[in-house]
Amino acid sequence: MEADETRQPFNTEAYAAAALAQGKTLDTVQSELSKRLQQTQRTLFSLINQRYEDFLGLSTSLTGIDTTIDELRAPLTTVKHEIHEVSNELQTKLEYMDSRLAYRAQLREKKQVLRLFLDLEQLLNRVGVVLKEAEAAKDLEHVTCLERAAVDVSQIRYFARKGSEYPYVVAAQQRIQHIEESLLTALEQSLRPALEKFLEQCTTQNDMDPQARQTAGTEETVHLIAQTLRAYSTVEETERAEDIMRTALVRPTVSHVLGTQPGRGMGLEPEKFASMLRSVLQFAKSTCVPLVKSIESHLAGSNGSTGDKLAVRVVWRELSSCIMEHLPLVFVPGMPERFHKNYREACVFVSEFSHMFLLSNDSLMVDPVYVEFSRKWQLSAYFSIQKKHVIAVLEDFERGKPLNAARGSESNGTRPSTPAPKLQVEQDVLQIKHREGLLTEHAARAVWAIQQCWASNVYLEALAAKFWQLTMQILLWYQQTASQCVQQLIQSNASKSSVQALESHELDELLHHMHDMFAMREVAMEQTRAICRVVPGTDNGSCGISAGLESAVGQALAPLDDTSNKAADHISSTITAPSTTTLASHLRRTTSQFRHTNRPPPSTPSPYISSLFAYLESTESKITHDQATSERIKHMLRSRVATRVSQEFARVCADALATISKTEASLLRLRKSRGSNVRVDVGDVVVPSGADLRGKVPEADNDKIRRQIWLDVDQVARIVRGYGVETDPEFARFVDLIQPFGI
Repeated sequence: MEADETRQPFNTEAYAAAALAQGKTLDTVQSELSKRLQQTQRTLFSLINQRYEDFLGLSTSLTGIDTTIDELRAPLTTVKHEIHEVSNELQTKLEYMDSRLAYRAQLREKKQVLRLFLDLEQLLNRVGVVLKEAEAAKDLEHVTCLERAAVDVSQIRYFARKGSEYPYVVAAQQRIQHIEESLLTALEQSLRPALEKFLEQCTTQNDMDPQARQTAGTEETVHLIAQTLRAYSTVEETERAEDIMRTALVRPTVSHVLGTQPGRGMGLEPEKFASMLRSVLQFAKSTCVPLVKSIESHLAGSNGSTGDKLAVRVVWRELSSCIMEHLPLVFVPGMPERFHKNYREACVFVSEFSHMFLLSNDSLMVDPVYVEFSRKWQLSAYFSIQKKHVIAVLEDFERGKPLNAARGSESNGTRPSTPAPKLQVEQDVLQIKHREGLLTEHAARAVWAIQQCWASNVYLEALAAKFWQLTMQILLWYQQTASQCVQQLIQSNASKSSVQALESHELDELLHHMHDMFAMREVAMEQTRAICRVVPGTDNGSCGISAGLESAVGQALAPLDDTSNKAADHISSTITAPSTTTLASHLRRTTSQFRHTNRPPPSTPSPYISSLFAYLESTESKITHDQATSERIKHMLRSRVATRVSQEFARVCADALATISKTEASLLRLRKSRGSNVRVDVGDVVVPSGADLRGKVPEADNDKIRRQIWLDVDQVARIVRGYGVETDPEFARFVDLIQPFGI
């Protein structure tokens, strides 16, 4: 076993780490190492003894090794020299081959350059001949020659770019430029007359349908235009061709239609603007659409991309540019009503144009001219005007000022910049009050302001986010204004006596505000659902967005709950004040009725019980609004009045019963009659110990008083249950406490 251990390789680092981990001391480590050394020595001696002959042969087996090494050294050295010689020879041959290959590559490159020069010269000569042939040819043959020349020019440009660093190509640049200019001039001289001819043919044949127009001599013209455009595309000069088409085909007609309007669009009537746009669309439909479709059919393999490009980059760009050039002031919202109608007409114009050319959604929207056309409309300024008007209507009313129908424009006599005059606003607010059943001016004006934001003659789809933000601001205004009004009415009514407070107009106004705060939630939610039908992205299954809008409205009006509760608390305290202040006197009167009067035991509630809720009923008679809201307000008032009355009634009755018990205790102490028949255990308690009048006819005066109080308390509980509300918890516990006084 020890021999096996000594044969294993000894790892110093592993041993030291194991010793450190085990926490061995230096003496322990020294002792273990000494033992291992002894084991190793014993193992070595044992091996020598076992294989002694092999041990002795270690030295004899190496005899003559030096001679053998010397004999092998000479041939190995020779082989080494031969290998070096062969390697050097091969390296020389490789270098020679590399130089020859590099020379061959240079020759090949020079050959290619020479071929480039030859091809370039050949193309230059050939395109010159083709251009001369084109000058002698006419119509389609002329365009065919130009198309061949365009192919050659495209190759010439390629070779010129490839060999731009060579002197020959540099020297030929002037010649190349002259050929390109000649070709482009020839193409323009071919395209422009063809477009003018096509426009003339369409103008003289307006009464014919597109199919008849194609058979009336325009087919050849369209074919000529298509070939010319293909030549432009071959030489990568489509932008030049598009510019020619805009100026020769589109601009003359559109400028004639739009240029007849004086004042550069200032005060342009929407009907006139719509008529202009319809005329422009009619021109595009009768002239541009047939041309674009015909060109697309002649240019095989375009897959509709050619038609889209021509419709957008030629027709649309020129139409919109002419509108921006001839009618720049139509984009200014100086007259908001006209601006709104003109913008809507422009949106219809864009939509019909896209539908007319069957454009995809992105092909028109990403066009830079379309982006510029859209930004040209000063929508932010228009929104600012509408917002200013809405806020002015709300703030002027809040400050008690008359509406200014022409803010900032009376001095110079110009047309008012605000969208709606004072009289119209007042009439609209009055109609809203009657239609929605609102009672306060604040709520009616808030509803008017919201409806104004989303009215068909104000709202624009592009401003949906801003109008929604304004709507939330209007709701916040109403919420804060209603809270302030309620607080002021409460403070004003609190300074009056209880009877005056019940008959004051402040109380009526508080009831009106409570009604409108409840009604406003329903009206706002209904208006939100109407908004969802016009706001983009909230129709056809977008329930999440609609729910989000309704949730936002609910959160904006949530503080109205606290305001309604404050109003209900004040009204209920005002109602209960006259009744609860006289409860103590009524109970004293009840006590005096049965003390030392020999009156029969009571069997009915006191007459004053029916008057405890008389003020509540008179207040409810003023609530004659829609049934759902009225019932909600009545329930709030009944619940609070019942709680206040029952709580105070239970307190006063408890005090009265406790006073009776104290009186009995005092009398018993004065009599000091030990043998008397004591009916109750006296003390400062509402119900003395052992007292139970159930099933009995009370004979003592105090018992009669207790029975009367029980009848009154039971009647109050019945009245409250009849209102469908709950009494105060203390009153309910008091009812259970005085059950022994019952029948």
